[in-house]
Amino acid sequence: MLLLLQKSKTPLLFASLLMIFSCMNSAVLSYDDIMPLKDVKTGMKGIGKTVIQGREIETFNVEVMGTLVNNKINENVLITGKSILVRVSGTVISEAGGIAAGMSGSPIYVNGKIIGGLSSGWVMTDHTVGLVTPIEEMLEIWDYPLQARLPDKPVKWNCEQKVELAGKNVNSIWEVPDYSIVENLKLSDNDLVFVRASSPAVVQGLWGRASDLLTSRFRKRGIQVVTEQTVNKQKTASAPQNFATQTSQSTPLISSDSVEPGIAIGVQLARGDINLTTLGTLTYRDGKKILAFAHPFLKKGNVSYLMTQAHIYHCFSSVQMPFKVGAPTDIIGIITQDREKGIAGELGRFPEMIPVQLEVIDKDIKRNRSINFQVVKDPGVLGTILESTVLQAIEGVIDRSGEGTALLGITMECSNNKGNKYSCRKENLFYSRTDIVSSIISEVNSIVEMLLENEIEEVTPTKLALRIEIEKKRKTMTIEKVEVKNTSVTPGGTLEVWVTLRPYREKSLVQKAKLPIPTDIGKENLRLTVSGISNRNQESEGEATADPISGKPQKSSKDIKNEELPRENFAQIINDWSDSPKNSDLMFYLSSEDDFEKKIKLNGKDFHTMPTNWAIVGSVDTIISLSED
Repeated sequence: MLLLLQKSKTPLLFASLLMIFSCMNSAVLSYDDIMPLKDVKTGMKGIGKTVIQGREIETFNVEVMGTLVNNKINENVLITGKSILVRVSGTVISEAGGIAAGMSGSPIYVNGKIIGGLSSGWVMTDHTVGLVTPIEEMLEIWDYPLQARLPDKPVKWNCEQKVELAGKNVNSIWEVPDYSIVENLKLSDNDLVFVRASSPAVVQGLWGRASDLLTSRFRKRGIQVVTEQTVNKQKTASAPQNFATQTSQSTPLISSDSVEPGIAIGVQLARGDINLTTLGTLTYRDGKKILAFAHPFLKKGNVSYLMTQAHIYHCFSSVQMPFKVGAPTDIIGIITQDREKGIAGELGRFPEMIPVQLEVIDKDIKRNRSINFQVVKDPGVLGTILESTVLQAIEGVIDRSGEGTALLGITMECSNNKGNKYSCRKENLFYSRTDIVSSIISEVNSIVEMLLENEIEEVTPTKLALRIEIEKKRKTMTIEKVEVKNTSVTPGGTLEVWVTLRPYREKSLVQKAKLPIPTDIGKENLRLTVSGISNRNQESEGEATADPISGKPQKSSKDIKNEELPRENFAQIINDWSDSPKNSDLMFYLSSEDDFEKKIKLNGKDFHTMPTNWAIVGSVDTIISLSED
């Protein structure tokens, strides 16, 4: 009986697959305005729709060159499917320089019926040849269940019929998310490489190092970032007159009646004083549901991104791949799915976003700046945009680089999927001899990561505020001497300690502390260590991380916790972080003289802290002899 069951596994699997495909095909056939892939034949001619200037939809010519197949089984236990090889032509294509980034998702029609959305172009060569994602595969996105982010890997398409390109017979075509990974592919002489017509991301409100940092982050995700300077150079008289208002948080909503396949749309990740929008084309609409791009954006599965219309200023020619530049205009809905075959969304429904407030004050030149924007509820996107924005805000105010002291205050409100709300606030002091801006950004990154990537529960920020005060003056104090003033110290007694501190280039001062000695300790020699938190971090075995700006290795910023005990809920994580020592705290540790790891508790804790107004530098050890009386 067991043997029979084992033998039946494969037939059952394929029977299930056949049932799935049967259901898929019946669903596809219910749409009267689409042409199923089985009816698409080599030599068929049709049109495509896109926007290369303003908001006007224009058409270009399309000829089907063949179909490609990739018969691997994907993560949904479904055949990955097919792709359509096409050649495009016409005035629109000539003006655009060929298939351009931003044309992804452009609907392709044959005999008045849609066959799919433009997804990829042939790089470094003939930009008039590209791939089309079949519409029935895009329709599957509407029925996707919630699932985790999927890896974005190259896809190898095999030619079903003979295809001749560049004077040779083509056996297969590789479709890659980014041209940089081509060198890792094992290509034959008859293989070609197509790159997805990736949606260019237009960033406004950032420039210089901040723009470079954001560009480097998104380049790793295969997204080309276009700066505000490039956009401004291409603005024409046809641009919306109220563009400044439309890019603010108060952008008016419009009727969805004007939303049709072929329009330029934006997936907006940040909106306000900072704008980050990815441009693409709407492929298909059924009521309030839409499909676009015909390839993944960040490929994060179930998402909640802002969807806008877009105004296209110009289409740049490029040897690798042409690309559009434009800007977001009217809010039209929400993007809910980001999958292999495209993105999906809903018109008239809008996502909740995280309000971010950033204030920077230069105490030396009496300048300040406030930045307010909203960002989508995605921890990864939040961290990427936040570090670039902090960099922009600081450099825009202090107008210099190099050393400095900064007081960072952070307030964050979060909630979990049950509606429980949390809030936390903390201030900390930082000094850097080389780059105070990098130190601040590293700290902000570590805080956001610690809170949002905790192992206890998933939380989403609902509000974030940062306040940064910077001055060039070095505000550090070095520990010069530690004196134990008691002539006799007994278990259960009090240790009176005087710490001599020297503020940088100023006169020394003395801080006095009283430390309770535990009663359950015998007569033994103890080691008293007085240091700053920065010294304790340097002694820890934390992994080295890369500086967010320079890329050079540096120590990760890790707070010292009061107790290394398992945490039962997120509230404990917040409390531990809020109560953890600051860089301006004096740290007192008691341990066995012979075993530094054998800690002696101080009021039930591993250490005692004393606040100061400057960052503490240095570490001093003193040996204490306990008496029995």
